[in-house]
Amino acid sequence: MNKKWTKMISAALIITLAASLAACGEKEQQAEKKGDTKSSSVPKGRYVEQEIKFDNTDIFRTTGSSSEEWIAPDDVILEMKGLDNGNLRIAARTGIFDSADKGETWTPWQEMPQEMKDDLSVEYGLEFLSIAGDGRIFYGTRGEQTVYKLVQTDGTIQTVDTELPAENADESGQSAMRQSMGFAYFTDFGDFLCADFENLYQLDGETFQLKHTFEKEVVQGEEIMGDTSYVCAGDSLYTISRDMDITDDGNIEYDNTKVTVYDLETQEEKGEQEALGDFLQNELSDIGVSMPGADGKSLYFINQSGIYRFMTDGTAAEKIFTGSMGQMNSPVSSVVNTTVLTDGTVVIHYYIDGQERMFRYVYDANASVKPEHTLTVYSLYDTPYVRQLITSFQSGHPDVMLEYETGMTGDDAVTRTDALKTLNTNIMAGEGPDILMLDGLPISSYTEKGLLMDIQDILKETDKEEGLFTNITDAYKSDGAVCAVPTSFAVPLLIGKQSLLSNIKNLDDLALAAEQERADRPEVSHVLGTMTNTTLLLALLPSSSPSWIAEDGTMDQEKLTDFFENAKKIADAQNAPDEYESPLISDTQLLDITPFMTSASLNALEMGHTDSHITLGNLMNVEGLANVLNMAKYLGDGSYKSAPGQSADVFIPIAPVGISSKTGSGEIAKDFIRYLLKEGQQSSALSSWPVNKTAFTDKLKMPSNYPLGMRHVENDVDGSSFDMEFISPTEEEINAMKDVMDTLTTPTVTDEMINRTVITEGIKCLSGEASVTDTVDAILKKLNLYLAE
Repeated sequence: MNKKWTKMISAALIITLAASLAACGEKEQQAEKKGDTKSSSVPKGRYVEQEIKFDNTDIFRTTGSSSEEWIAPDDVILEMKGLDNGNLRIAARTGIFDSADKGETWTPWQEMPQEMKDDLSVEYGLEFLSIAGDGRIFYGTRGEQTVYKLVQTDGTIQTVDTELPAENADESGQSAMRQSMGFAYFTDFGDFLCADFENLYQLDGETFQLKHTFEKEVVQGEEIMGDTSYVCAGDSLYTISRDMDITDDGNIEYDNTKVTVYDLETQEEKGEQEALGDFLQNELSDIGVSMPGADGKSLYFINQSGIYRFMTDGTAAEKIFTGSMGQMNSPVSSVVNTTVLTDGTVVIHYYIDGQERMFRYVYDANASVKPEHTLTVYSLYDTPYVRQLITSFQSGHPDVMLEYETGMTGDDAVTRTDALKTLNTNIMAGEGPDILMLDGLPISSYTEKGLLMDIQDILKETDKEEGLFTNITDAYKSDGAVCAVPTSFAVPLLIGKQSLLSNIKNLDDLALAAEQERADRPEVSHVLGTMTNTTLLLALLPSSSPSWIAEDGTMDQEKLTDFFENAKKIADAQNAPDEYESPLISDTQLLDITPFMTSASLNALEMGHTDSHITLGNLMNVEGLANVLNMAKYLGDGSYKSAPGQSADVFIPIAPVGISSKTGSGEIAKDFIRYLLKEGQQSSALSSWPVNKTAFTDKLKMPSNYPLGMRHVENDVDGSSFDMEFISPTEEEINAMKDVMDTLTTPTVTDEMINRTVITEGIKCLSGEASVTDTVDAILKKLNLYLAE
């Protein structure tokens, strides 16, 4: 049984059964079909997403507490149901609550018995809980033996004695009912259904005695196994069986989808629903979640692509909501519970960023059939961070459709060069994207060519309202204009004993220190933790790359030569563990910020395994700061400073963004930038320092799962270990880090072509496959041609 106790879909079993509700009003159906076309020539009428708030309720409050004391928003809502009277009912650990206005306001269920209150308040104390359309509640309490209880609509509670056939008991004699009740639902027909991995069981909805057993149609073989899921509508049971094949790359493919319909009154087979089977096979292989509509004649399917409705007496499915405009498209969300109200409103309970949130999808007769505005957001690679931001922005701006476009999908033969040429051509022709996520793109070139809009007004507005690290946000300022702004950043650090750090001011000094460490301590395996040649080069790159571009726009041969001469000295002293060398990320994989993001949090801990006195790493969050400071204390006289290189005051800009100067939707595009710099800064997918100072303060809170106290730290690779005390940073230590951040003014090079070329050729140099001269010549030959274009 899942700890979070959700009805999530698994490969082995999908079951989403709920009671169907009263028929949709004729007026609502007509509005949905026709839309409101009187007020405008633009077609009207579509489903929109709206969040259901619980701010003024007791749902997330500890029983008897003040309004300021809240339960952690995790696993509070256990179940929800659209009732026959049109209300929405939720069962939470804090009680049973009803809403007559689709979640706008909530009223505690006054008839709730104290016995049930006690049962709900026990964390992980329930096996299951199911709500019937008439409001009854059936649940089981966890223990040596599950106790089943039925709560009537008047609050009367009784223990129910029921079990499945004896042959389904496990070795301990416990009925299979226990495991099946995790997938337990009341049906429109009034009966109760539950399933285990063998069968589906139909129980009488009043006595809960077994009425019928539906055997699953399961096909298993060495490469193919069966998958069966269920959904009910009216007096019919729809069994969806499919062959499930696990491909070599770990994906799941479905074939031979078959939908068989059974009569719940007679348990006889009615035949196949071929139209639904064809739809699920050809258009919706990822079924996701299925549930009944409110009229007994419709089924709903929800997955990442949206919400679909299938009329059981029809031949086609209708997509009523596009997933890209809702939370189901977010990479950090997962569906927990779903239900449909009598007016056709769909309600979905999600886990988003580890928190419980609820949204309704309601038909709005005044909303344009298609959003009035469209923005295209572009990034070189598909990133979860961008998808999450698009989803969050979309939810609050239903009049705007954000289309996400990537240069490289990994599903075709498009190279970085191809992707950049196509993008540049489209921008010049005025057909490019509106918003550019500039990771990997030639920011300086785009700025010089006038391809990016000045967004300085947005920065001044946001700084005045919430405060920004203006040294970071103004880093790309040129000729009085700011055309690109990082949405977050990381700080390259040198970590180690203060006696070493005090003598290191540049890359030359770092090379000398590494060589001296090797000479003084020949017994240590590695002088800079366990960094390989690849990760060492990635760690050295940020603080030196800004110096590689000469004033004439070409690569500086002298600076590159100096860099690789020192990098080779450091690599030789490091004695990199080549057996753990990671291959360079392929062209088709997500590169994003990987070329220069080696974690200070991880590298600091690695010092303990190799008895190293110095290392490099990029600081991205408060946990990383804690690890750096704790390792400094472990070393005795440890400390940190900005990483030395050929450039000074360097930071790593992450997810820089700009607006195309050729966009036809400038004001709407600016709204998106405002969102990124304000609400978007709280995104959990943002694993680096926010540029917004208000969000930065929030990100300084240590996560609750950070393990404090003395810990035994083991290395899974070589078995080494050490003991270190883990404590949270003090306010003084945090302020000291802020002081370092305030000095950072130089963005490291984020151009994908430059970084990729330097890394690819540079690894050959550090490993001894190529000389410094040959390495620099190869880089100059490739990049000067690229920079001249």
